[in-house]
Amino acid sequence: MDVLTEIGQVLGCGVLSIVVLFFLTRLSGKRQIAQMSTFDYVNSITIGSIAAELATNLEQWYRPMTALVLYGLATWLVHTAACKSLAARTFLSGRASTLMENGTIYKQALAKAGIDLNEFLGQARIAGYFDLNELQSAVMETSGQISFLPKSLNRPATPQDLQLHPAPAAAWTDLILDGVLQHQNLRSAGKDEKWLAQMLERQGIGQTSEVFYAACSQNGDFFACRVQ
Repeated sequence: MDVLTEIGQVLGCGVLSIVVLFFLTRLSGKRQIAQMSTFDYVNSITIGSIAAELATNLEQWYRPMTALVLYGLATWLVHTAACKSLAARTFLSGRASTLMENGTIYKQALAKAGIDLNEFLGQARIAGYFDLNELQSAVMETSGQISFLPKSLNRPATPQDLQLHPAPAAAWTDLILDGVLQHQNLRSAGKDEKWLAQMLERQGIGQTSEVFYAACSQNGDFFACRVQ
């Protein structure tokens, strides 16, 4: 086998592994790394290693290919079972555990969660709580993140607390992205190019080609910035 033929086979197997890995990744959903269970995390590393083996094993490529499909299907089956069965979800991901409640930090809960007191205090500081007297409770989620609930007197004030009545929140629609007019979004927002030109003119922008990004809200608010 000459060098060019071997390089061509490596390229072919590499493309094949990328395609298979892409579809297997789509099957596993859109969860981020922080949302993965331990099984998902370990399985994703294993799948990546098998994909690398598939790209370089030229003589017996079908072996890593079979293993890649097997691990991908196993991940999909586990994810499907967790979505449809509470018992399976509890078995695979565990349950959320309370680490702190009413000023008491539970040592056994910290040990069970696999973190020490210093790590817990560090996570509290990252969340903005340097004084534990401000916390009502802390819960370790199944994803490994810690959720902190402040006491009523220490939580941020809301418009309801201040007896204010702000305008309802509204979603924004992208009208221009990277200097390209999004015609479908413009129609979905119930606007036209004439309206867009008027809004840009109010901000001293003469043409849409000068705009890097523009968007509008359902409440009629508008934002635009030039290409810099």
